[in-house]
Amino acid sequence: MIERAIENWLINTNERNYQTAFCQVLLHKGHKIIYVSSHRSMEQGKDIVTIDENGDYCAYQLKTGNIDLNKWRNILGEVKELIELPITHPSVDKTKIHKSFLVANGEITDEVRIQIDQMNEDNQRKGRMYSYLDIINGQTLLKEFIDAQGEFIPKDLENFRLFLELFLTDGGDFLPKDNFFSFLNNAIFSDIPKQKSKAISSISSSVIMTTYMLSPYQIKNNFYALFEAWTSLAACIVRYAQKAKLKKEDWIGSFNLVKSEIIRSLSLLKNETLKREDFLEGDWLGDGGLIYRARATIVLGTLAALEVYLHKTNESYVKDEKLLKSIKDNIRILWCWGESAFPYFFNIIKYLEFSNEKQIAQSLLKALLEAIIKSNSPKSQAGLSTPYYSASDILEAVLGINTERTDFSQFAGSSYILEPIILMLARRDRREILEKNWRKISHIQFKEFKLDDIEDIFLWRTEKGVNHAEFPKMTQSWKELVKEANDFSRVPDLYLEYLDLLNFFLILVYSQVIFPIYSYLITIIKVCVS
Repeated sequence: MIERAIENWLINTNERNYQTAFCQVLLHKGHKIIYVSSHRSMEQGKDIVTIDENGDYCAYQLKTGNIDLNKWRNILGEVKELIELPITHPSVDKTKIHKSFLVANGEITDEVRIQIDQMNEDNQRKGRMYSYLDIINGQTLLKEFIDAQGEFIPKDLENFRLFLELFLTDGGDFLPKDNFFSFLNNAIFSDIPKQKSKAISSISSSVIMTTYMLSPYQIKNNFYALFEAWTSLAACIVRYAQKAKLKKEDWIGSFNLVKSEIIRSLSLLKNETLKREDFLEGDWLGDGGLIYRARATIVLGTLAALEVYLHKTNESYVKDEKLLKSIKDNIRILWCWGESAFPYFFNIIKYLEFSNEKQIAQSLLKALLEAIIKSNSPKSQAGLSTPYYSASDILEAVLGINTERTDFSQFAGSSYILEPIILMLARRDRREILEKNWRKISHIQFKEFKLDDIEDIFLWRTEKGVNHAEFPKMTQSWKELVKEANDFSRVPDLYLEYLDLLNFFLILVYSQVIFPIYSYLITIIKVCVS
């Protein structure tokens, strides 16, 4: 049944959506991926470039559907670029002839095979220093995918059910992260095998299975859900690799594939967002108000996280003026529905700061502090909800959709995000704001959850740790506070190494993790924010 589902996916998907799974198959066979196309005009007929286990260069061109004579004639120009032009890459010796492969998820007709044979023979006979063209058709691809899955194709009833629910979902909503994490952790990452090769195969399988399960979201161009899924998988891979004590070289290729999908999904979300004039979805009669404000906050905060990443990793980064304008135009409708909104505001503040909009950023940070002090004071009748509550949870409560009443007074007197906000202000030398409000601050408890195992920060849910709450000092030395805000000594090296991933991942888990991991978000803030 699973094999039939995989076959159905392969037949109906396009080259861009099976590209990542095919890259993972190549990694599984011992290739090193050195280039993956973003499908622009400069690719010179080469969608994927690898170095195989023998040290030979390989170039692959991916196509969708069957290739008959008509389609062959249409793509012949690209095929000639594939075999005739050398690979242009710093890691490639241009004097060496590469291997070329035409890959299709459909069938390649006999007439086309004959033409390919004739072309190869003619090039060899006439001494042309062109690459030999080989073919990989849909049936071969299907076998490669299933073989790469190995023992990790779900067989027990519960994992099979989870797979089908994810594979057959509508694809138009948020990723059902409970089911997604349950499938990964139960079907693929449940055990740490004694054999290193099996642990590596687990990671390989997870990438391919995720590609299958994301088909509904790919069809709907649901780029936010795709971002959620790839980010979740990346977190699972890092944690599993630490638990299995794998060498980085054993799994980093798979991780980099997944990370590229995170950035691609966010880039596509950004392109779609900036083409639109508003954040409305579906029938406008059922949209607007708080729903609209929540959507705008989530989208703009997530895109700001992308810009934070690009600013940090790309030396030639140029700020996106259209995105900056959209954030500035919509700054007044951003909605802090509860403490789970904090990651979106954090990234917007950071983006505004390096875009030379520090005054707006400081005003936003000050507004967050004042909102917490007002809403979560001990005598408040309606506090900002803890990170247990997502935007959807709050909307259902406010709009009366959820029949179970939420008592917002229970959130008064404590906060998970107050301490991170204070540390951000201390790093920015905003003494006057903190001094003015410290008496009120000192009556609100700082809450956090201290993990037993540092790698569990990459989990969706964990109970392995200790809840901690304490009041701030009644009187606080400014010098000590600034020192604390700039103290990186307790930051685990693992977090520093995967800081970019954590900034994306905390957007997803902030509202859903059973015991919030805010103590480590402070770590992110300290390192991320200059």
